[in-house]
Amino acid sequence: MKITAAFLSLLAIPAIAVAQGAPPQAAPAAGTSPIGSEKLHVSIDFMAAYGQDAANAPLGMEKQGRVGYAIVGLTGRLTPKISYKIAINPVNEVVPLPGCGEPTFFYPNDVNLLYAGGPAVPCDVKQGNRRVDMYRGIAYDTIDQQGALREGYVTFDITPSVHMTFGRFILAKGFGVEEAGSFTGKDATMIQRINAEANFGLQMTYDWQREARTVLRLNAAGVLGEGNRWQDYDYYYFQDNSLDANSALTFVRSATDTPDDKLDVRAVVKAGFTGSKVERLPSYWASKRNDGAIVISGQYKFLPRVRAMAEIARYTWGPTESSAEMLGVDTEPIHKSGYWVGVEAAHQLRPGLVVGGSLTREEIDRADSLIKLLAAENFFGVVEGKTDRMTVVRVFFDFSDCVRLGYYFNDVSNPYPWVSGSYPVEGPQAFQGKSMDRWGLVVRFRARY
Repeated sequence: MKITAAFLSLLAIPAIAVAQGAPPQAAPAAGTSPIGSEKLHVSIDFMAAYGQDAANAPLGMEKQGRVGYAIVGLTGRLTPKISYKIAINPVNEVVPLPGCGEPTFFYPNDVNLLYAGGPAVPCDVKQGNRRVDMYRGIAYDTIDQQGALREGYVTFDITPSVHMTFGRFILAKGFGVEEAGSFTGKDATMIQRINAEANFGLQMTYDWQREARTVLRLNAAGVLGEGNRWQDYDYYYFQDNSLDANSALTFVRSATDTPDDKLDVRAVVKAGFTGSKVERLPSYWASKRNDGAIVISGQYKFLPRVRAMAEIARYTWGPTESSAEMLGVDTEPIHKSGYWVGVEAAHQLRPGLVVGGSLTREEIDRADSLIKLLAAENFFGVVEGKTDRMTVVRVFFDFSDCVRLGYYFNDVSNPYPWVSGSYPVEGPQAFQGKSMDRWGLVVRFRARY
């Protein structure tokens, strides 16, 4: 096939972070748990959705109903200074899988194209052509897990203000998806999805309190940093991404300032790498990559149920200089910049029933290692400098602060659907297909015991 032949030659390159992080666990009030002990409290978080995502239309699977997550959380305080959290979720569908490809289509995760020189990576016949990248997937969730383990950590209270967390936790990177008013990974902004990262490491937290209220939180974490390497197409032979392929830690530093009930300002700096330079099996899709980020977030509440939000982000991706030299590609890092703004308003119709809605707009560079490589080799009409755009409208009903029913419509402007296997790249219908817009109905509930 033309695609295979062309890409095999291409691959023979010479030598061919309420803040979302892991905050210290506040001790539940003694005697409030039906479980009967401050040492064990149970929570259940559930989300399911039915909707359309035209990115999966080539196989006739654009409409799907799925459980996004079903999280069982265990928290408690073992001693006056030691608390813990364990969160288990059997639904684990976020990470791409090795694809098998299709005639006339290009799949960036097609193992027949990626690793011509080895190792042998079998494709996943059932899901590989649908769990491709950030632009084509089936997950309504956004967090990569270690199997069924979503989070699992212990927090030590060194002083009333200083805490140390060790284990697997969600990094403090901007607003969490649901915290920002999004329902699922299908209506969340690209920035929110990139920032949604859980990883193993150690985090130090300092809380400055005023009148029994935390007004400033500072986090400094060192983590493995491998949890999101696929976001920049560092598929790394599709090895387990909970294992550390990089000898250096990734460092994340964040600050959250909430001087009053109206204003919430956050900033995060991430510096590190993903993957590793494997000289015996050189591949552009398995190399050491830059993994840096600067994210600034803000929220202002005009009224208790009316708020405006915004985030700006700049990510540094692409092969490191040494990997780029080994592969014979451009050594300059890739910078991916963007922003999103949103407004949300709600009104209480009666006790226990709130109706609301939100509007979000995002613009972010379509800049990553795949786009840079295809543009350099003049493949599939790809050029650098294009922009992803999203406009999302949401409507929701909240029942007694425990259940949310919602609807979203996501107007997606993706400049290159064909590089994720959504449009053909050969034949009479090349570079043509359905609109990439998404819509969905969502139910979400939370229970605490």
